[in-house]
Order: sequence, then structure tokens, then C-alpha cells
Amino acid sequence: MKDELLIKFLLKEASPEEDQDVQAWLAEDQANRKKFEQFKLIWDSSKQLALQQPMDEDIAWKRFQLLRDQRFERPPEDVDEGDSIPHLKEYQGKGTGWLRVAASILAVMGLMTGIYLYIIAPKHPYLHSIEVTANETPLTDTLPDGTVVTLNSHAKLSYTEDLFNGQRKVHMSGEAFFDVASDKKRPFNVAVKDLTINVLGTSFNVKSNRKLTEVIVETGAVQVSREDVIIKLKPDEKAIAMVEQKGLKQEKQHDKLYDYYRSRMFKLDGTPLWRFVEVLNEVYQVRIVPENIATGNLPITTTFDNDSLPGILHTLCKTLRLEMEKNGKTIILKKETL
Repeated sequence: MKDELLIKFLLKEASPEEDQDVQAWLAEDQANRKKFEQFKLIWDSSKQLALQQPMDEDIAWKRFQLLRDQRFERPPEDVDEGDSIPHLKEYQGKGTGWLRVAASILAVMGLMTGIYLYIIAPKHPYLHSIEVTANETPLTDTLPDGTVVTLNSHAKLSYTEDLFNGQRKVHMSGEAFFDVASDKKRPFNVAVKDLTINVLGTSFNVKSNRKLTEVIVETGAVQVSREDVIIKLKPDEKAIAMVEQKGLKQEKQHDKLYDYYRSRMFKLDGTPLWRFVEVLNEVYQVRIVPENIATGNLPITTTFDNDSLPGILHTLCKTLRLEMEKNGKTIILKKETL
């Protein structure tokens, strides 16, 4: 595996095909994973070294050239003695084993630092990823291109600023709603697990958990890809990718309950009770179940605006003529007894 590709992978700049190549290489052998961890450690250390120890560019470049030449056994170019460049060859063949190991590590770190200073840094002045994280409550943030993102609780989104200005790409986990700023020349890409979402200007919701990843389109059009499967979604359509299954499923989206964390409202229009209960369990981290299929299929048409869970349950029971029965931590909704 070439070092250049590993660097692109670490910078999250690799194409989907290159990303798959690295992932496959890592999965091949434990030795590959060990090599990658060592490479990442050296890479991270070299970035810190470059950022924490600014130096004259000419001296740094000569130092990089010397380390490169010694690393690959090339004849070094002329270097002024006044530059105080460490001559690592003095360590070779002398002293104890740990000294030789230390010299090798320094050489590799010097090489990586040189790559950082003269190949990566000029093109990428903001190498560290910018990360936006929602805590207990949803968080709304505006990206550099004007795209507005609402993160549900505990969701995360990250991007590299200079790369984003050229290629609008973000990585995320959890659940988020995107209102993408239109830009026909620069598609907007969202990477979540093994899915890639491509749009020009639209709004859509993405939810990812241990079981599945779901993409729901509200306006515009979205292309979702997973390995060699590609589907295109229109408004009120969704794509579902199950973690334990390959491929993608395309379905109609029959309600707007996915936007509860943005609107603070539950809008129900003939929504079956089982579907609303499913959302309540997710939002309030409770376990509510209808007594049977017939009860679960009871339709509800109403709007709850920032109501509490007890208030919602009271309204449901009154409207549908239900009663609640508690069984441990489970709340059972059943038809009223006469």
C-alpha cells in the first residue's frame, strides 16, 4: 500500500474506490492493520511537530531533503553547516539497538514532517477536521457554503475546511437534517457508514444507528450509493440500508415524523398508532407497545406541539378510548374495558 494513498485516507480525501482499497487492505492481514496504526501514529506526531515547532522554511526543506536521502540511501544535496541539521548517519552502526531504533523513528518522523510542510500543508492550511457535535438537545449549524444542518441529539458531523471549499463533503454519524445550498458546479456529498449521498441543492434527513441507515428526501432529488448499488430519490421517498444486509431498499415515506427534532412537533395525519409509538419510544427512550395489531393500526390525526410524554399519552388515551397498563418498564396501550 502506497504511503500517498494512506495519507489521502487519513485526510479523508480518498475517493470511494481508494477508500475501499484501503479498507480491503486493512481487512486482509493483522500485519497491515498494525502497519497502518504505526503509520497513523507517526503521521499524527509529525503534524504536531510541524505545528508546534515552526522553523525557517529553507532550513526545514534542507532538513527534509537530508532525511529523505538518508532514508532512501540517496546522496544528500549540499547543506550549509550553519543550518545545524542533525546528521542521522552518525547514529547508524553505533551504540545500542535502542539508539538505532530511535534514529530510524526520527528519520521517518522527519520525512513525514517534510511531507506535511511541503506537500500537504501548502494545499491544506486547515488539516484538522472541524467537528460539530450535538449534546442532549438538537443543534443547528451553518456550513461555509450556506448549507444549514440540524443535528439530532448526540449526532456528529465533521469536514475539513479547505477541502470543503473545493469539494463539499461531510462525514456524519447519528441523525441530521440537511438543507443544502444550491451549487450546480459543486455537488454536496454526505458520507455515513458505507453510504454516500450526492446532491446539488435539496433538503433531506439522514439517520444512522446500529441496525440501519435511512435517507429521507423532503425537497429536490438525492442520489444514494452503497458499493455498486445506486438509487435516486424524489420527495417523500427514502432509502434504507440494513447493516446486516447488502444493497439498498427504496420506499415511500408516508409521514413527517422524522422532523420532530427540528420542529418540536409531532404532525399526525391518519398515522397508525404503532408508527407513532415507534417514534415516541425513540424520542423519549421508553417502551410503549399497543396491546394487539388492531390497536396498533388505529389511525391518529392531530398535532402535538412540544408536549410532554404524559400529556401525549393522556391525549392518545382520551382520543382513541384507550387505557394504559404498566408492566415493569413497559407501558401497554389497550382498549378501554366497559
